[in-house]
Amino acid sequence: MQASQFHRTAEAVPSVAGAYVLLVRLAEAMDVALPGRAKAILPPGRYLYCGSARGPGGLRARVGRHMRRDKSLRWHIDHLTTAGTVTGCWVFPAGDECALVERFAALPVPIPGFGSSDCTVCRSHLLAWPDGVALPFGVPDVSPAAAGPDVARVLSVAAMTDTVDFTAAERDLIRREFMSRWSEPPRLADGILLKRWATGPRKGEPKLTATVQSLLERGLVTIAETDRGFPRAHFTAAGYAALRAMAASPRHLPPERYGHLIDELAPRPEDR
Repeated sequence: MQASQFHRTAEAVPSVAGAYVLLVRLAEAMDVALPGRAKAILPPGRYLYCGSARGPGGLRARVGRHMRRDKSLRWHIDHLTTAGTVTGCWVFPAGDECALVERFAALPVPIPGFGSSDCTVCRSHLLAWPDGVALPFGVPDVSPAAAGPDVARVLSVAAMTDTVDFTAAERDLIRREFMSRWSEPPRLADGILLKRWATGPRKGEPKLTATVQSLLERGLVTIAETDRGFPRAHFTAAGYAALRAMAASPRHLPPERYGHLIDELAPRPEDR
């Protein structure tokens, strides 16, 4: 399934049935309450939403609605597109949204069930797109110059978010969690494994330490379920920026013990 070019507006999107991927930027954290689930926090960052359009007007009508702010809030994605900014989309005529989600299997799931309440296949139709992670198709230029004044304003806020540094407690947690103890060193991309509440009113929910809660509230991680049923805290774009700043200090991240993390954070040739 091949994607078309990246569309910044709906004008050139074909009026045919198919699937699409929205690119949404969130400048500030937002609360999300899905029916039957505990309230979750969606931190600032980049998100990809996979959807489909089968009705009148096809892809153009559906994408155009997502890009408008003056609309009734009917679906989960409506809350995100009104709180954040849709910077554009990829469209897949005759494509399938669940097949798109499968292509993004390596990306973190910020909120299980988001946009997929009627889907028995996908854990979520919303994925987080961390900084430095490649997509399975072409990536657009989302610089302020290319994005236009409205998106430039959002990107400038996101850029300020990216400058956040870890606290001493957060650095200690990262060093403990990602210390190389076995033949296969841990990867930042796998996130931090979390426990669950075993009893009480929050039974089954991720159990967050004060340090993980701090990372979440400051938009440096997002919580996602894994295929094995264990929740993990995955670093956001701002979190990766803080990790790179941490890796630049031998005192904060000694290369002799954490060389595997420094290598993971190093820019790849295709990113240069």
